[in-house]
Amino acid sequence: AMQTISTAPDTLGPEAKVQEEEHDLADDDITAGCLSSIPQMKKISTSYEERRKQATAIVLLGVIGAEFGAEIEPPKLLTRPRSSSQIPEGFGLTSGGSNYSLARHTCKALTFLLLQPPSPKLPPPSPKLPPHSTIRRTAIDLIGRGFTVWEPYMDVSAVLMGLLELCADAEKQLANITMGLPLSPAADSARSARHALSLIATARPPAFITTIAKEVHRHTALAANTQSQQNMHTTTLARAKGEILRVIEILIEKMPTDVVDLLVEVMDIIMYCLEGSLVKKKGLQECFPAICRFYMVSYYERNHRIAVGARHGSVALYDIRTGKCQTIHGHKGPITAVAFAPDGRYLATYSNTDSHISFWQMNTSLLGSIGMLNSAPQLRCIKTYQVPPVQPASPGSHNALRLARLIWTSNRNVILMAHDGKEHRFMV
Repeated sequence: AMQTISTAPDTLGPEAKVQEEEHDLADDDITAGCLSSIPQMKKISTSYEERRKQATAIVLLGVIGAEFGAEIEPPKLLTRPRSSSQIPEGFGLTSGGSNYSLARHTCKALTFLLLQPPSPKLPPPSPKLPPHSTIRRTAIDLIGRGFTVWEPYMDVSAVLMGLLELCADAEKQLANITMGLPLSPAADSARSARHALSLIATARPPAFITTIAKEVHRHTALAANTQSQQNMHTTTLARAKGEILRVIEILIEKMPTDVVDLLVEVMDIIMYCLEGSLVKKKGLQECFPAICRFYMVSYYERNHRIAVGARHGSVALYDIRTGKCQTIHGHKGPITAVAFAPDGRYLATYSNTDSHISFWQMNTSLLGSIGMLNSAPQLRCIKTYQVPPVQPASPGSHNALRLARLIWTSNRNVILMAHDGKEHRFMV
């Protein structure tokens, strides 16, 4: 049949074209992407056909789940409740008595296709998966598009690490592609993984930020162990630093309110991904300008410290030289603005929720300044003033991020500048 099609495609009409498309679908790299749980058939052709159908079914279910998952709910019947085995499978959010095993199984299959270790390209009977097959790229795309549907059934950390592994060297791979030419399979995988990461991060910013922050903390703890230090620079997290910063930048641009809720975790990630020596040389504003647009972040160049105001009223103080972070609880509500004095001796913090501005004295002792004995910089509250609360321009708007900022006019004087132009002046 295939020879006939190739000789006279026009005379055979639509049936032949359907057969031709089916043959394309049975490409080696798709059929090789089967789930190994299928028992081996006696005949190679039957096994090949089974896996081809299975791959197609996974892709179709993935598309339905990703595009329409939240809409597919089991019918609400007024008759007596049925046993769980009778309830139809669906993709929607789990509710009382609903059976959503379809979402769980599809998620499991897609995750398997992403994380299955690559193997050399083998003949069709083999259940192994080539490194950059079409089915793997399809799974990557569907995981990104339907993340909110799959997330409850997914090991988010494993999926994010798998995607970061694929696009850790994306810049290198995509830079070598000549415009207009098709992407190589590796570059196509990198691009798909990069797009999936952006989709996941913007669909569920807290899931992305907290998962990467946990991985950073785990990685830092491992790095502290001298025996494992040789391998630290080759891990996925270390190689994908540029990619992680790219996604964080997208989140700051598109979803600043979600980033503010987890600002300390975001700063932990940024501090891990940026080279300390580079920040010391160029400053935070030049190395990662996006984070500096928040009034809750302040960088003091002379002693290389960053202060970050958190949602739960505490201040995180990072020392770039030692890599240490100290947390001080200072307010009863989210911190609206922080700023270092020009000489670095004082730090001002303001919370619009508890309507207080506090002044903290920095430890300028020799031990604190040179980071000896692992001493974290000490902060001591020396003054607190009450301030009338600043009303946002409109309720629930992004203006909440830009309610007020702190501007030091000298080493001892600071202005609290509200978004409507009102000023309150304070002296330490």
